[in-house]
Amino acid sequence: MSAIPTFERDVTPDAIVEALDREGCAVVRNLADAEAVARLNAEFEPYLKAMDHGTSTFDGFRTKRINGLIAKSRTCGEFALNPLVMAVCDRVLLRHAASYRLHITSLIELQPDEKAQVIHRDGLIYPVRFPSITLTVPTMWACSDFTAANGATNIVPGSHLWPDDREPKEHEIVPAAMPAGSVLIYTSSLLHGGGRNTTTAGRRGMALHYNLGWLRQEENQYLAVPPQVARALPDALKRLIGYDLGGPYLGFVEGGNPLGVVRDGHPEDKGRSNPAMDEAARRLTPLLMTPDPTRAAC
Repeated sequence: MSAIPTFERDVTPDAIVEALDREGCAVVRNLADAEAVARLNAEFEPYLKAMDHGTSTFDGFRTKRINGLIAKSRTCGEFALNPLVMAVCDRVLLRHAASYRLHITSLIELQPDEKAQVIHRDGLIYPVRFPSITLTVPTMWACSDFTAANGATNIVPGSHLWPDDREPKEHEIVPAAMPAGSVLIYTSSLLHGGGRNTTTAGRRGMALHYNLGWLRQEENQYLAVPPQVARALPDALKRLIGYDLGGPYLGFVEGGNPLGVVRDGHPEDKGRSNPAMDEAARRLTPLLMTPDPTRAAC
């Protein structure tokens, strides 16, 4: 059984990236303090109380899920912009894109007696063969303690390098046990799934995933966080949810950057590109133009 690489909050981004490259996953313990976790839980509590259980095997019949978290919680935006997570995304996702986006936001609470979720790869929403380049960097924040008994996310370390048809054996599956305030970071190719909750209490986690800027986001952030709501957010969060160019010319409005639409109602008058995007395009073009015989076909 391989262990999940586990670090304390003073870990460097490079150490996490090395773990992601090697095992496809990493846990950072106690990255968020107790006060921030308490605020987050309090902001989501009314929504969870009003939410029914899932109605499918994948979503769980004893699981509550809410989405559109940025519009529901100010604290969620702070977690989404966590500097360590952003630094990891910079190093992993900007290998293949000029920018990245907040892909999906979901609060997931496994109720007592919930069964284990099917083991899967998040990257399966895109038409690729595995192993593939990293399409998304998912994170799962522990809003309560994650234990093997209460449904901690099941992880298959190293499976991000496996071909499509390899199935994990029981001894290769490891629960991502971690205290509240910790975060699990993994890649789109990693096999994983929610665990079984055999306790009498719920297990609550917040999934914040990030994807390459040229891919469509799984959650429609522009409806989940419409311009009138996004206007109150810090610019960094506006950009992250998608009110920005995804690369040179990707996502322009009236020839300009959509960030201006949520600032003052008008596209930025800087043209369709900007120096940072131009530099990213110059950096990425040789990679895209040169065939890599070791890379799996998409």
